[in-house]
Amino acid sequence: MTFEKLGYPIWWGIAAWPVDGFISANDFTGKTVIPFCTSSSSGLGQSGELLRDAAGTGDWLEGQRFQSRADEDTVKEWVASLEL
Repeated sequence: MTFEKLGYPIWWGIAAWPVDGFISANDFTGKTVIPFCTSSSSGLGQSGELLRDAAGTGDWLEGQRFQSRADEDTVKEWVASLEL
């Protein structure tokens, strides 16, 4: 199984529009996708679900939102918690 982490900025509760092109141009078949985002104010919202639906392929796990000022240790702890 291949794991892909997909990072993007959140704009008003959804993934920034440039991410849509990336999603439509790629096939996630056989991959487990773990979305994560950064934002100084918006929450994760339905961005992960919307990306999953747009992709139409892959096994999409629940995402994680980080404050725009998240430090490296915070991100490392999250990745470790995934137990990949």
